[in-house]
Amino acid sequence: MKIPALTLSVALLAGLLLFLLPPTVQAGMIGTQEVIAEQTLQVDRDKVREFLNRADVEQRLQAMDVPAALARSRVDALTPAEAAALAQRVDTLPAAGALSGTDFVIILLVALLVALIL
Repeated sequence: MKIPALTLSVALLAGLLLFLLPPTVQAGMIGTQEVIAEQTLQVDRDKVREFLNRADVEQRLQAMDVPAALARSRVDALTPAEAAALAQRVDTLPAAGALSGTDFVIILLVALLVALIL
């Protein structure tokens, strides 16, 4: 009677030890281009967020019945190419911050397109 109980307890102990072994972990190198692309994307999104936080832009969005909060939340959904294009448009605006009708419409259309896609 002692031998089956001993065998069972050894089998259970071995099973528990196998269950508690840590899983294997793999590490890989992160390329410089990946790091630069991520940082560039973050900078571009920050520029677009700053643009959307301006009072005159919020007033224009409200005039067009677009909630400013929705536009801000959609910035995170932009692809890297869209974020770069919008950030470039914000950088090319005149120093006084005056938007032409075309500039504002293009920025608004891209934001609405992203909102509709999601």
